[in-house]
Amino acid sequence: MFEEAPFILGFWIFSVIFSYLALKYVGPPFSGIIQVLAMAGIIIHELCHLVMCIITRAPIEKVSLIKKIDFKEEQRFGYYGEVQTQSHRISFLQAVMIGFAPLYISFWIFFFLLEKVTTLQVDAVGFTISVLIMLSISLTAAPSFADLLIIPKAFRNDSYYSMYQIFLLSISSLLTFTILSTFKLHGIHGLYVGMIITGLYLGLKYGFRIANILLHKNKFFGKKISSKRKFKKLVRRRFRPEKVRNYSIS
Repeated sequence: MFEEAPFILGFWIFSVIFSYLALKYVGPPFSGIIQVLAMAGIIIHELCHLVMCIITRAPIEKVSLIKKIDFKEEQRFGYYGEVQTQSHRISFLQAVMIGFAPLYISFWIFFFLLEKVTTLQVDAVGFTISVLIMLSISLTAAPSFADLLIIPKAFRNDSYYSMYQIFLLSISSLLTFTILSTFKLHGIHGLYVGMIITGLYLGLKYGFRIANILLHKNKFFGKKISSKRKFKKLVRRRFRPEKVRNYSIS
């Protein structure tokens, strides 16, 4: 995962440039083909958001995989999708994972298909489908403005808990890097690296929670803790806005 970060960033830049050039400068009859590929890419993009919402247990209000939008003044139309959720119920880490899900998942799908069509023997149908999916993904892999906007919103919901999440994630990443360096495992797949980071993160998170429970029970290994000492709970403070806000990621 650490070695792949520059390639993911490069794929992001490539997706932005490729989609801009293809959608703006490609004229008929190829513009119709590009639009159809972009529609397929939008569906894949929103499915990535949806899958990550389910994995992170984020509340989902509404899902629209594809919608048509008319620009009456410019006499044209386009398509978009959205996964609507309540921004006040999403933590900072959830927002990051959901917002960047299309980029990360599309990156792996793209290079999996690229390896398949370049190193394996595939028939003409499989080759054509793989190339079309790769083009669709390239057009829509980059996070939209709405995808990125939800991240600072989630951070402001509870800035203390957000910084706590960043702290745990930093420690987990550092421990993972140390483990990989010690055992010389830098070549393992990024998916396994992500699983190691997740396991360490959850271990630290729930380890601190257990310590918090023990401390607030005024008992620690059978010893009484002075009632004059006060320990701040290492749990998330509930953010309660005056109005419930719905937020869409597209």
